[in-house]
Amino acid sequence: MKKLFTVILGFLAAVSSLAVQREYFVGVEYDEISEMPIKHGAQYYDNIIKDKYIWELSFDEWFNGPHFSGGWVGIRKKLENRGFVPVITYLGNFAGNPVGGNHKSSTNTSAVYLGYGLDLAELTQMPELKGWNLINAWSWRFGNSLTKEFIGNTFNVQQNYGGQSILLSSLYLSYNSDIDGGDYHMMIKFGRISAGDNFMTKPIYWLYQNNAFDGNPVGAFNQTRLSAYPGSTWGAMGQITDSEGRYLKAGVYKINTARQDSISMHGFDWSFDGDGVNSNYEIGWDINHDNSGRSPGNISAGIIASWYSAPHNDNPLATSPFNCSIYFQANYMIYNMGYIKRDEPYYIVRESEKYRDLRGIILWGVFQYDPYENLAYMPYFASGGLLFNAPFESRADDVICFGVAYGKYSDTLTSYERDSYEMVFELNYKYQINRFAFVQPNIQFVLNPCGGKYPDALVLGMQYGVSF
Repeated sequence: MKKLFTVILGFLAAVSSLAVQREYFVGVEYDEISEMPIKHGAQYYDNIIKDKYIWELSFDEWFNGPHFSGGWVGIRKKLENRGFVPVITYLGNFAGNPVGGNHKSSTNTSAVYLGYGLDLAELTQMPELKGWNLINAWSWRFGNSLTKEFIGNTFNVQQNYGGQSILLSSLYLSYNSDIDGGDYHMMIKFGRISAGDNFMTKPIYWLYQNNAFDGNPVGAFNQTRLSAYPGSTWGAMGQITDSEGRYLKAGVYKINTARQDSISMHGFDWSFDGDGVNSNYEIGWDINHDNSGRSPGNISAGIIASWYSAPHNDNPLATSPFNCSIYFQANYMIYNMGYIKRDEPYYIVRESEKYRDLRGIILWGVFQYDPYENLAYMPYFASGGLLFNAPFESRADDVICFGVAYGKYSDTLTSYERDSYEMVFELNYKYQINRFAFVQPNIQFVLNPCGGKYPDALVLGMQYGVSF
């Protein structure tokens, strides 16, 4: 869910994005208000790259640019000036378990993200369309899962595994506008979308490789039915935010059938038949998400309500028509060391999210619970951790991340996991090579895999990516 990494090093390692969802982490940044991809490096295009072919650039001009593929002979800048912002990224997840699990092995999973945002007012030169955007994204994932094939645990140690095919992951219209004299801001979106893109997600979560943390805290997906990247469904959502960062959002989504979600359909089964309806609600407060320099944070709570035939754990032939989960999440910069890039040109531009350029330590936590424990595989889930943004003054865009996740299996299961738990720990260092490439070595430890069915596993991993 931010930027990407070394050209050559990335490729040798087996090297902007989306998530269960957009992989923001990989170099794709979306404006948190309009959901348009953020333009990177307009001045760099004008002053350095201009209309040069990529092979006409010096190494420094290319390496310090915002994209691996350069400015496309001036075409990228012309497209962006007309309201068309393209996004092309690659994200890789390598992982191996030298200790523990069902079998020892290593695998690599890959995700290619292709997308674009259209500012309809700029594109058509019609002021009546101000605030309207069209967003379209595609995901191509390939590779084998170490968790699924070898370790045998629940929390996937490679977050970009799932939907191993070419999928249409989103196609929707969004509208945003100030209301009531600017005291409030409204955003709505509708079309082919997923609930996980807007609910129960924060940029912090995209800084991990284990899927227990990444994108959305994964517990809710083991509790009830809701859509997530790279899949999509018919849906609509809206959000109202006041000038102090307090917000309320709600959304309604069709629950897809197994066929509609299958990789063989590639996201193109757009029929309105489905297994039910999912509706989500979240209230929260984005604290100091501005350029004040004060410690930023967030506190929020939400409910995931789903109407479908939910099978009982102790009797799959019995079903209930409704299931839900509640969640709480919070984060705060507990140690604020100030702006590290205040007086120098941005290494990575975050025009709409300047608070991310504060150097310091962030504490975060999440709790999820399904009160219908006989309908949930894992009714209790909690995760949390610490992030040190810019741990070294000379490395403004590096991050050290530590996270712990715990999931309690239902005591009504008839399988091995009954009334047990699984925990994962991850420690990583995100090394931002330049504006378009990063590498992120990590160590993970899986405690009690699949409720103790397999030995505890040590995982050595590497997340890496490039923005083209």
